[in-house]
Amino acid sequence: MARWQSCGRILMYHGVTDEGAPELESQLHYLTRNFKIVSLETMVDRLAAGADPAANEIVLSFDDGLRNNLIVVYPLLQKLHIPATFFVCPGLIGSGKWLWNHEVRSRLQTLHHADLVVLAKALATPSASVESIVRWMKKLCPDERGHAETMVQQATAGFRPTTQQHAAFDIMDWDELLSLDPKLITVGSHTVSHPILTNLPDNEVEREVRDSRQQLEQRLQRPVNFFCYPNGSYDSRAYQAVKSFYRAAVTTESGVVGGKDFDLHRLPRIPSAETAALTAWRLHRPEA
Repeated sequence: MARWQSCGRILMYHGVTDEGAPELESQLHYLTRNFKIVSLETMVDRLAAGADPAANEIVLSFDDGLRNNLIVVYPLLQKLHIPATFFVCPGLIGSGKWLWNHEVRSRLQTLHHADLVVLAKALATPSASVESIVRWMKKLCPDERGHAETMVQQATAGFRPTTQQHAAFDIMDWDELLSLDPKLITVGSHTVSHPILTNLPDNEVEREVRDSRQQLEQRLQRPVNFFCYPNGSYDSRAYQAVKSFYRAAVTTESGVVGGKDFDLHRLPRIPSAETAALTAWRLHRPEA
């Protein structure tokens, strides 16, 4: 028997807009028919006790704290009585800001190609495509990235988010987060402001990891035991900080949960897909 057949799974989602709701509901029905959907705490409890997850156990996770997780995802989870974990950034809640990469990508997509080329040259990026610029910015230290963001904003001064973009990228506020049933939704930390931890100085790594838990626990008045690495990026400093402040953490590394070599602070996840068929393929062939 292949190793993955005797292990549990953590499925990774991000945002789901109204247009994606029917497909998400289809996926959730598939999952309820073929797996036992459990909370992240249930799976971690089993792992911490030295046992493997049951082969049909699966955890659902949603990253970034987007408002559409409340408006689109949460009603479906309630309808089907499905537990899930929402990983959120308390520093963005109530700020009116988006994740920086969502804003930069949306702004860049409004530029004509010639203007994008001019901006890419000014930024000194290796390529002039939207995605290559975003990838390049992910490697910058906070000050350098902030300077690049300012240049993008200046080049797109007329940018106004569309209704569709608001639906895709707006962040939940505190009242909305507090409205989630804690018996169904586990709230986890995704750092304070969603920086890429490997680009930060030591003191900022610890602050982002530590303060995000403290802020969430203060506002929610319940324990926040789980962490998700932004962009899936971590190094020894981030790993040790997370290990100091959280019971377990998830990555973006694809794989199953269990076996002798698992690490509670480096739990792999399987990325969801746009269709139920492809998601099912990934769940049954996670190492393909």
